[in-house]
Amino acid sequence: MKRIEAETLLKTALASEKEERQRIAKDLHDSVQGDLNAIRNYMVILQRKTDGEPYNSLILEAKDALEKAIVNTRVISNKLMPPLLETAGFSATLADYLEQFSLLSGKEFVYKTDFSAVQIPTEYSYELFRVVQEFCQNMLKHGQITQALVALYTTSQGVSLEIIDDGVPFDFKTAYHQSKGSGLHNIESRLKSMMADLEQREVAVGNHFVIYLKLNL
Repeated sequence: MKRIEAETLLKTALASEKEERQRIAKDLHDSVQGDLNAIRNYMVILQRKTDGEPYNSLILEAKDALEKAIVNTRVISNKLMPPLLETAGFSATLADYLEQFSLLSGKEFVYKTDFSAVQIPTEYSYELFRVVQEFCQNMLKHGQITQALVALYTTSQGVSLEIIDDGVPFDFKTAYHQSKGSGLHNIESRLKSMMADLEQREVAVGNHFVIYLKLNL
């Protein structure tokens, strides 16, 4: 009874977090970005009217700062709730995320899949995407990696997601029990909510994790 109650509370908490992320992402996209774009348009008009004036350089600097703010707001909104998850599905969202993550981090994140014709149900895709995010952030923060591979494959019982890196080796279970941060605990909580299994394989260099998710595809 206690286990069932704990699982119910966990699913409720994760569902609430998802709804809150959706709300904040929508507010950032619809409200904040809209306001910033309007201000940028005013700055463009002002720049044209003051072309050649002594203070024109200040207007250019302000316009550049706005451009950066718009980009940063878009990045934060996408991190909170990637719009591609609902429109293009998990695989396309993951491919886009890893491509952007490679550009921003300066590390090489490679994505491989045989998954183009299959879609992961929405109730699982969000949690699985957050798990990949946590692993990638952990690689940068603690792993000292230069490259990583994320591979998504169909299996007879559902899907498997492999995460392989060349960074500092660590034992997930030991690190989970010793960690005071939220990253590994978030991974474990989301895996439990999906009833997914995590296997860590021994490798000569870096780390190799495999997530097994049972689905009727």
